[in-house]
Amino acid sequence: MYILGLAGYFHDAAACLVHDGELIAAAEEERFTRVKHQIGIPHKAISYCLGEAGITLDQVDHIGFYMNPWLAIRKRVPFRLLNLSKGFLSSVGYAAVDANRLLLCQFECQKLRKSPRTQLHFLEHHLTHAASSFLVSPFDEAAILNVDMVGERAATFLGLGQGNQIRRIKEIDYPHSLGMFYASVTHYLGFRAGDDEFKVMGLASYGKPLYADAFRQIVRLKDNGEYRLDLSYFNHHLTGPYQGYVTPRFIETFGPPRQKEGEIEERHQDVAASLQLILEETALHICRYLYEVTKQKRLCLAGGGTLNSVMNGHLAVDSPFEEVYIQPAAGDVGTAIGSAYYIYNTILGQPRNFVMRHAYYGPEYSNEQIKAELDLCKLNYEYVADIAPYCAQRLAEGQLVGWYQGRMEWGPRALGNRSILANPTRADMQDIVNRWVKFREDFRPFAPSVLAEKAQEYFAAHYSSPFMLFVCPVKEEKRKVIPAVTHIDGTARFHTVDRDTNPLYWDVINEFGKINGAPVVLNTSFNVRGEPIICTPKEAIRCFFSTGLDVLIMGNYVLRKDSHS
Repeated sequence: MYILGLAGYFHDAAACLVHDGELIAAAEEERFTRVKHQIGIPHKAISYCLGEAGITLDQVDHIGFYMNPWLAIRKRVPFRLLNLSKGFLSSVGYAAVDANRLLLCQFECQKLRKSPRTQLHFLEHHLTHAASSFLVSPFDEAAILNVDMVGERAATFLGLGQGNQIRRIKEIDYPHSLGMFYASVTHYLGFRAGDDEFKVMGLASYGKPLYADAFRQIVRLKDNGEYRLDLSYFNHHLTGPYQGYVTPRFIETFGPPRQKEGEIEERHQDVAASLQLILEETALHICRYLYEVTKQKRLCLAGGGTLNSVMNGHLAVDSPFEEVYIQPAAGDVGTAIGSAYYIYNTILGQPRNFVMRHAYYGPEYSNEQIKAELDLCKLNYEYVADIAPYCAQRLAEGQLVGWYQGRMEWGPRALGNRSILANPTRADMQDIVNRWVKFREDFRPFAPSVLAEKAQEYFAAHYSSPFMLFVCPVKEEKRKVIPAVTHIDGTARFHTVDRDTNPLYWDVINEFGKINGAPVVLNTSFNVRGEPIICTPKEAIRCFFSTGLDVLIMGNYVLRKDSHS
């Protein structure tokens, strides 16, 4: 039985293919089109997934879509019309746009049915989020929390997973959305809402939460794990970003908004720190209630809000739950997998037989294909049989390495297959990589990849982090050992590398540890600011020659800048 899961029609389109409960392939559309956050039906990602299985669309038994358009229309349009008195043109416009886009996506999905036996399922958004985490987790039972911008109408979802069933406990509806709350302040701080929230998360470490009490008046915690936003501070539910997401009352409280690319003031850092603190307090408030009503020891997280790895780190330590699981594409991208597994396990009642332990489900290029691309580009290269020690030596020498191996990662994090690597023991390396390779803000931190068995020697965490979705403190005695991956507040978004799931990358880190004493490397995604992570060898070559990378290693083939001087 083949099940095709689809996600992200309105942003972050993606597809996956499941065969008899096993995940065959999964990829975001942006990796193929090179348009970040690509919208629409993910035709190229679908083609890739089908190609991995060697089938065509007419052989697919079920297609799952991550949202129920008719339910969304029934919930969204009345809400828009209820706000007519607050903004007639914007409310009517929003209602019309919502209805048009939702009907259009249903029509386009119907065109994917190439066989009358193929069943098309339009699923509730938050159920697919919940399924994307719980049904591929190692847990038989778990509490579930989704933190999102908005689905059909719900913004926050509390649930319980048992076996192959998911029970809804409670939902908090838009516009009372933690995702939109964080996005609105992100926009106020001069960054792109819905894209740059991770920048604000990094900026927060530079500030002090001086505005925490003001934010506590905006996000009111209620009984039974609920919260409400004071909507007098926000426009996100009434207007578009062209008028800003915040009201004059917000600006009176926090000062004028930062202009895009403008100077970052101490006030902006303090607002970011306060915003981050209130998000964490609210998430803990919800989790305490969720623990009380479910009595579960384990928690599954999903939704775009749970890409906030600082929040996740606090939940892992400070919430009543003993274990926390997040799959690597926690945002809307991940609902492709949620759609497929909700159909397979919950609708069809099939037993669970898959656990997502790694993220390597994207395209792979062989040594032969890599060599053909290098020859086509008329480049000088060398073949290195034992590539892991070679890479480790280059890193130890302070060179910046583009590392391109195996299948591309699923989700927004590069986890050792489409990565840029550097030496974390050099204090200047963060600035070097930001300035000469990533071309991004100097306050942005980098993640450490560490051998899983050595992680607790360097990081104060009792849990593993195979998908780089938790921030924890770097042990104080190790902060001077790996300064390039230790953030200003002494933390790191660490990535534990298991020898069983990525033996080649494990070997690189292990060999680097033998040379340098620390089994840790600086790891960031193989791309430049504003572009999707690379997919093909051609894209790797282009990125290599357009940045300050010193070495490009693809498969067993090596390109060096000094060989082209």
